[in-house]
This record gives sequence, structure tokens and C-alpha cells, in this order.
Amino acid sequence: MKKIFFALILNLFFIYSAWATEELDRYKEECASFVKRPEVELMSSYGKLRYKFDKDSEYLKNETSKKFAEQDQNMDADFEPVGITKVRDTFDLDFTVGSFGVSHGYACVYPETIKARLEYIHPTIYILNSLDKDSCLYKVALRHENTHMQIYVEALDYFLPKLKKYIDGLFDEIGFVVIAKGESEEEAAKRLNEAYVNAIQNKIEEWHKEVETEQLKLDSPENYALENMLCRKIDN
Repeated sequence: MKKIFFALILNLFFIYSAWATEELDRYKEECASFVKRPEVELMSSYGKLRYKFDKDSEYLKNETSKKFAEQDQNMDADFEPVGITKVRDTFDLDFTVGSFGVSHGYACVYPETIKARLEYIHPTIYILNSLDKDSCLYKVALRHENTHMQIYVEALDYFLPKLKKYIDGLFDEIGFVVIAKGESEEEAAKRLNEAYVNAIQNKIEEWHKEVETEQLKLDSPENYALENMLCRKIDN
């Protein structure tokens, strides 16, 4: 009798689960027929570029070494950088959520607007404090770091339309949330917001790594050797 009783409970559980899933799918279809895609707005800023000439060789070497380490690379022990460009990118998201009721007390919670802002904060070029401003090495260092900054600017310009397209497409992946009567709309909105934020942040982190990898190519030993050779020829 116990086996029959447990088997009966198990069968009822599967029947109820299947019914609940079918019901939820029906309400999702009902929501999908009314929900519109969110309005997406994307803003950006390059930040205001600053120049600083007060850092010594030890500071530049330590900061450059950190950049290599962040990309899982090792800086050459003999490398003596005469400049560095430091840029920090930040991301903010303003996410508004709407909701409406459907059949049998269920409700749809959906994204109405997504306003994202990606910007550079305090971009700064540092040049070695001991360099003579009339020297070839100073001019080459300044040009080199300005090139780094130009790469950052072009990278942001290139990425923005791709990010906009990606955010537009997130609705097809994440969409909206269906909640039953008594469930919290606020909690559903938080889950929805977190899902979008996490997805967008991951995309931005991928882009950030790609940009920094490209920047390190400019800081290759071969490139620095060419720049130093150029100055030696000029000075001689």
C-alpha cells in the first residue's frame, strides 16, 4: 500500500508540474503579445585629457608593469618606460521597469527603457619628470602616449554601435518576467535589472580586455627599440 501511495503522489506531482509549466507558458505568450521592446539610449564621453610631468622612473615602471600583469603578460625586466597613459572606463545603467496584469492574477514585469552610459574617467598622460622638454626622447614619448589615447578614443567610437546592437538584442534573450498573484513585482524588477546589468557588464569587460591587449602591442620591446634608435640618430 505504501508503494502505491508514494507512486500516486509522484504521479500527481508530475501532473501538477506539467500543468504549472503549461499555465506559465500560456501567460508568457499572453505577455509577449502586449510587451514592446524597450527603448535603448546609449551615451558616452572621452573625459578631459590631462598631462602630468611629475612622476619618476620608479612610478612609471610600476604602473606599466601592472598593465602588463592585468593582461597576464610580463614586462621585460630591462624595460624603462618614459611615459604611460592611464584611462579608467566606467559604466552606468538607468533601467526603468513597467508591469501590467494578465489572466488569473498573473502579471508581466518588463523593461521599458534602458539608458546606458560608457565613459572614460580622468584620462591622464604621464611623462617622465627627468626628460628635457627640448629632447627627442621627450617628443617621442609624448607622441607615443598621445597615440595610446587616440587608440582609446577610436576603440570607444568603434564599440558603441556594437554595444547598442547588443543591448537591443538582450530583450530576445532575457525578455520579461511573469509573476503569479502575491509575488513581489519589486523583486521581479530587481532580478530583471540584475540580468541586464550583468550581461552588459560582461560585454564591456570583454571589450576592455581587447582594447588593453591592443595597447600593449604599441608597448612592445621592438617598438620602443625603434623609437630609441630614432632619437639616437637625431641626437648624433
